[in-house]
Amino acid sequence: MLANATRSRTELYLIGSSVSELRGSKLPSLRMALGFFLHLHFELNETIRHSSAAALTELAKFWRKARIPMRDHQNCQTKLEQAFEEWRLLKKNKARKSSTLQAREAAFVSRLEDLFDIAHADALNTMSIQEDKDFLLAQREKGRRGSMVGVDETLPCKEKRVSEREQQTLKRRQQTENIQQIEASTAELTTSGSEISAAEDVDSEGAVGGSRTQKRKRGRKAVVTPELAAALDRTKVSDRKAVFVIAETAKSLGMTIDQLALNRDSVRRLRAKHRIRSSASIRAKFQSDVPLVVHWDGKLIPDLIGKEKVDRLPVLVSGKEVLQLLTVAKLPSGTGEAPASAVFGAIEDWGIPGNIRAMCFDTTSSNTGRISGACVLLEQKLGKELLSLACRHHIMELVIGAAFRVCMGSTSSPEVPLFKRFQDYWRFIDTDKYETGIAADDVARLVDDIKQSAPYSDLILLKSLLEYSSIHLAISKATSNKFSGNLWYLSPKLVGLAFFDSRVSSSTKRLMVSAMQSEDDQEQEHTKRITIDLDSAKNKTLEHFVTAKSAKLFQMMDLPDGSLTVDPDLWEDRHDYKLASETVRSLKVVNDHAE
Repeated sequence: MLANATRSRTELYLIGSSVSELRGSKLPSLRMALGFFLHLHFELNETIRHSSAAALTELAKFWRKARIPMRDHQNCQTKLEQAFEEWRLLKKNKARKSSTLQAREAAFVSRLEDLFDIAHADALNTMSIQEDKDFLLAQREKGRRGSMVGVDETLPCKEKRVSEREQQTLKRRQQTENIQQIEASTAELTTSGSEISAAEDVDSEGAVGGSRTQKRKRGRKAVVTPELAAALDRTKVSDRKAVFVIAETAKSLGMTIDQLALNRDSVRRLRAKHRIRSSASIRAKFQSDVPLVVHWDGKLIPDLIGKEKVDRLPVLVSGKEVLQLLTVAKLPSGTGEAPASAVFGAIEDWGIPGNIRAMCFDTTSSNTGRISGACVLLEQKLGKELLSLACRHHIMELVIGAAFRVCMGSTSSPEVPLFKRFQDYWRFIDTDKYETGIAADDVARLVDDIKQSAPYSDLILLKSLLEYSSIHLAISKATSNKFSGNLWYLSPKLVGLAFFDSRVSSSTKRLMVSAMQSEDDQEQEHTKRITIDLDSAKNKTLEHFVTAKSAKLFQMMDLPDGSLTVDPDLWEDRHDYKLASETVRSLKVVNDHAE
């Protein structure tokens, strides 16, 4: 009975038994590190901070024995406490068996036998012995291949002698530099032409030992304010260049530079400090209880460090009187999993998963794939269904691109010859008479951020493209085929936006309400976007796209639906209809801000 009670106390969720002593010939795994930490915390009743510090003291013995440089103690302690926090949350939610939590548990368990890696970030470059490098790489593999068979007793002595020689060389170099500085200052004083100065020079030579120990006092006045740090970031000025800019600015203002805390390290630390404070302030001020749309759009841009191009993913949320940038994540790849994880991480980091009701995205395969697309994976991670607001500008670009290829032919070149000629000819164009097309009313209406009129506009455009066959059959066929695969806003859930379109007649809205209240057993399960028979599209009206699932628009966006019980002629005077209409008009269905 006593044995069972003891076993129940030391059994740890997912980990197994606690570890009272670290043993073995390998570097400690995550299971060993957490098991020893939890032994100290739970069985010896130590605090989290003291347990992590004591555990790291024992872990460090293995890393020193392997002659592998470690991270800073504070960073190692933070990593161990983060692992404990991850385990604690999984244990807290063990009764919940959602697919997301099960996936997290499986991922955590799969890492338990992996190396608890606290090696220095530049360890492989600083280590001089190839065997030690190979051992670290082997330990980082699954199963932690390899083991420590013993310690080379002669190697520390050799390294100590090398270190002593390097210190002696450095000391001699510093002495030489000091002598050169003294000789230079003596020469400057003797050339002043004054006997008094010469006498003082002789006296100063006699006091060389005293002057050599004096150090110039470093400036303490901080000059990098939050506003200056923001300006340096906005103009992409590096820390090294910022030192020169600030120094010359201070000189021009008559300030003494010696009084300023002005060096590359201090500028870097202050800029990082202000970034953290600014980010925390923005998050603290951001509070939204309205339904939000999450936007993302990956871009291939030059990295901040180096000249290589990397995938960057801006993630924003929008809603009624809300537009907030969450992050600009650096992606390891452009596949569906990477964007989905980045978007989900940003949403959780800001604590707004419950507010996200829709997603706005470009209609690329990495986003819209039915199995591994970012949209499907994001819904799985959030554990709920979202409205799919495909970027309307991107949809129109696809239609225009189809027409362009018919007229100009396909090209695999990254540069379109027509646009290249236009660029080369730009210097001959009278720019005083130039006006962008976006300023024209008829063009602006086509590219406007329309929401409630999207279903009706898409249906009218599809019919117009089909009717264009009498003018140009090839263009009509190419554009209508392309557009028919992107009728997102005629899907059952989004066609309900037409309830708030003033161009749709009351009679059509009555038919839409009737269709929504009917039950259709033939309704497809997957209705993110519809497929339509182009031959019958000319005879379609909005009510043909409405099903019982159209009511989900009101549920998912928290729209009051009381107006659906009365005649559409009375909707404009109802308060609940006005509130729902305001929410719909606040939707952003383009990715311009993310771009």
